[in-house]
Amino acid sequence: MNIPATDCALANRVLLWIGLLTAVAVLLATTIAVPPASGQTARPGGISGPQTSLAQAVRVAEQQTGGRARKAEMERNRGTYVYEIKTVSKEKSVKVFVDPASGSVVRTVTPGVISSLSHVFDRKDQLKEQAALARLEASPMSLVSAIESAERGGRAVEAALASLYGSTLFEVKVVKDLTTQRVVVDPATGKVAAVVPSRGKRKDDDD
Repeated sequence: MNIPATDCALANRVLLWIGLLTAVAVLLATTIAVPPASGQTARPGGISGPQTSLAQAVRVAEQQTGGRARKAEMERNRGTYVYEIKTVSKEKSVKVFVDPASGSVVRTVTPGVISSLSHVFDRKDQLKEQAALARLEASPMSLVSAIESAERGGRAVEAALASLYGSTLFEVKVVKDLTTQRVVVDPATGKVAAVVPSRGKRKDDDD
């Protein structure tokens, strides 16, 4: 049985198109990134980030302790990331550990009651914590607000009350475009005062 040349040419073209469409489908399947799960954000490089932001974790810690947050950062503990937030009040200082995935408090640690004056180190800690609390209470901006001001187009991973020549400032480390930046926020204006590449901890940072 002889098949007309025109039918053979049509069949070859159909097979060619099927092959091209299959190749395109395979290529798309291997290159399209899977979107992060609901409630998650994407880190640079397509890696899913924690559901709870640093600012949200600070709010949770302040609600838990009734104090004011002066420092917050993401730490790696035994292979697991956790937020560590230090809060201070007139009665005590507390470290609060918050799970980035659920936003719930993992545990709290009270280094020592501030009112205790039995040791020299307690006295030094008391003075330091009370000085930080006084600066926080006098500041028109909270640590949460500073994080939100600095975290534009990036993701905050650390924030702390700081000082420069006696002036109160907030410093926030923000990951943006695969780089880490140190964003300085002036509470007097509520605006970003400077953005510089992160080079570790400054000497005048509060511990």
